[in-house]
Amino acid sequence: MQSHSSCSVPGNLRKHALCAVVLSFVFFLITGFGAVVFGSAHAAEGSGSNKQTVFKVIAPPDPNFIPVAVLREKVSELAPGIAVEIVTAPSGDPSAMRAMLYSRAADFALFSTLGGSRFYGAGLDNIALVGVHVWKGVWLVGQKGLKGPEALNGKRVLAVPAIKTPPHMVIEKSLNDKGIRPDFVSGGAGPVLMAQLSNPAKAPLAFVAPEPMVSILLARQLKEKWPVQYAVMPLWGTVAGFGAGETALGALWAVDPQRLAANPGASQAFVAGFRDAVAFVNDPANHDEVSKIVARTMREIYGQAAPASVYRSMLASGRLKLDFRPTAAVRARVVRDLNDTYGFRVDEGIFRPVF
Repeated sequence: MQSHSSCSVPGNLRKHALCAVVLSFVFFLITGFGAVVFGSAHAAEGSGSNKQTVFKVIAPPDPNFIPVAVLREKVSELAPGIAVEIVTAPSGDPSAMRAMLYSRAADFALFSTLGGSRFYGAGLDNIALVGVHVWKGVWLVGQKGLKGPEALNGKRVLAVPAIKTPPHMVIEKSLNDKGIRPDFVSGGAGPVLMAQLSNPAKAPLAFVAPEPMVSILLARQLKEKWPVQYAVMPLWGTVAGFGAGETALGALWAVDPQRLAANPGASQAFVAGFRDAVAFVNDPANHDEVSKIVARTMREIYGQAAPASVYRSMLASGRLKLDFRPTAAVRARVVRDLNDTYGFRVDEGIFRPVF
């Protein structure tokens, strides 16, 4: 029997066209292809006693992701009632991160304090700073035998993953303050980077990089017996966490505060769980477990297969400082650090309350 619904009446082309649009739109929503346009799965819930709010979190493979990796695996202990999904972001590609934030492809994002502040100042005003959690984590690594950073003046130094990223800009500031001006060039990542560092004809005198990349490279040079060997170079001063100093490096950002504010209880539970995950990472008694979690996450999410021992070494080295401090506690510090280190004036709209 022929249907008599309005979407099947022959001869009415305009009505057919309208029905096709409506049905396509319904299919678009039901199948989930509208997620990027209408936001992430923040409000997705289970049924009955298993209700969960699912938070999507954008995170590149740098120090920012470590607490959320722990939270994802230990969420039932640290933040019952929520679930965490990590959305990969390419390291060292600000345009890709900006596109993901603009499309509201997640609920939260973990990336540099400077990067988010710049995006906001350039008109990406849907984001807001929730807190800063990475205070030390980028380093200058030089060839063994190098007398000191003064030897780098005018010399080629690789910035990993690229110039104009925080590892480059923070270390450059620290060196420039001492009158040292290397020639920084983008180092890339993966096989391209390894080929440069392990080849005596191409190896730079030094490179700058974030953790855990520093620990991965130091371990790999020993395992593969590179002809050129590197070591972390000490710098004395207060920029970039050398000595007793620290600077606001990595932050937790709200991607769509309005959507988060619609479910404040779950949103606050996520932030509390993230804070507790940072504390879990910092406890030396948990370093074995954390290193295994980080190794699994790096392999499953980012495709890097370094063993857990690399991350255990990183956690024990003192090269990484994590300490979650909410926006209200760091507002003045962020304004000062971004001005002093990068010459960037913060639009204080990033500090507006989120939930």
